[in-house]
Amino acid sequence: MARNSDYYQGRRQRRNYWLIPFVILIGLITLLVVLFYGLQKYAVISDDKVKVVFSDNAEEEDDPAPLSSESNMVFDSVVPEIVFEAPDYSRVAATAGRNVRPLRAVYISASELSLERLQNAAASLVDGNALMLEMKPRSGQLMWNSKTSLAYSYGMSTDNDFTNSLPTLIPALKTREDGKEIYLVAQISCFIDEMLANRSTQYALRTDTGFNYSDENGTWLDPYNSEVRNYIIELVRELYDMGFDEVVLADVMHPVGASMTTADGETMKASFMYTREMSTEPDPVTAICGFAVYAADQLKEDRTGRLLSIYTDSPQSLVRTNVDSGQDAVLFMKIYDRVFYRTDRYTYTYNLQDMEGSVPYGDVHNRFVPVVINLIPHDNSSWVYIEQLAEG
Repeated sequence: MARNSDYYQGRRQRRNYWLIPFVILIGLITLLVVLFYGLQKYAVISDDKVKVVFSDNAEEEDDPAPLSSESNMVFDSVVPEIVFEAPDYSRVAATAGRNVRPLRAVYISASELSLERLQNAAASLVDGNALMLEMKPRSGQLMWNSKTSLAYSYGMSTDNDFTNSLPTLIPALKTREDGKEIYLVAQISCFIDEMLANRSTQYALRTDTGFNYSDENGTWLDPYNSEVRNYIIELVRELYDMGFDEVVLADVMHPVGASMTTADGETMKASFMYTREMSTEPDPVTAICGFAVYAADQLKEDRTGRLLSIYTDSPQSLVRTNVDSGQDAVLFMKIYDRVFYRTDRYTYTYNLQDMEGSVPYGDVHNRFVPVVINLIPHDNSSWVYIEQLAEG
């Protein structure tokens, strides 16, 4: 029989013993926070360590002059500066000039271009093996019907029966009736362009007073302008597509500018205004050599089976960089197949000697081309002959 209790036993309460360590932990964290912030004013910071000093008169043997957080700490101000170094074109690798054959060309200026003139010149070649056609003179007028955007926008193409026949005429001129092969070269002026500079100031090189820069050679374009650079590259590609075997870039140079005398009697050259903001100080060398490297690189894939060449106009550039015109024939010889140079019967042999040590590949007599008026340099394998009738 179950025993009944005469008394009611109350329900035992559970004791939450787990709260004790939690409270202790909270207390420790609070104490650490108070100590951390409370002792900061006693912290002494030196170059190699941090100490806590409770007495203002305490002396440290190894730290005679501690700095407290209340001391005025003075640091040297640092002004960040980004330095842009000018490119070193002497390090450009030689890539052009392999297997370049001799060029003996008769020059035909833009004013002479016609169907009859080309046919007669091709038929009468005796000493030569090529025709060199001026397809873009300094006026900027293109001697073909170009489809490039700038030529179309500013009306620089020539649209007539002759220019429209060039895509079929050029390949036909390459083989004469007697079976002789004729090599065809196109020449274009790059940074002297009357039409483009006058029809749009956004491409022109300007004086420090804001006017288009012109001299006895014509009106100049800004060699830094990316649209001008790409326009030249597009023209070269069109000439390749038309059937030319080689394209020569002329007037790849910077104008020297007129000299002026200051109030102090010093002579200085006038400054120029460019169409682009640049990170470095603009100068003729970076403008011209920079374009030369850029153009050669952009047209690298287009040159399969064709050549790309360039003019230099300075005798100084044959041995070292001309800082006034920006031309460097030593650099040009590394990345262009030929270097053309306007000279005369008395000095062209010396010009060849200047270039002899600057031809990484091939023969200097094939790759350095003297351009001479009324003279055929028979002692050189390559030349360009310009016929000029005597006045009167």
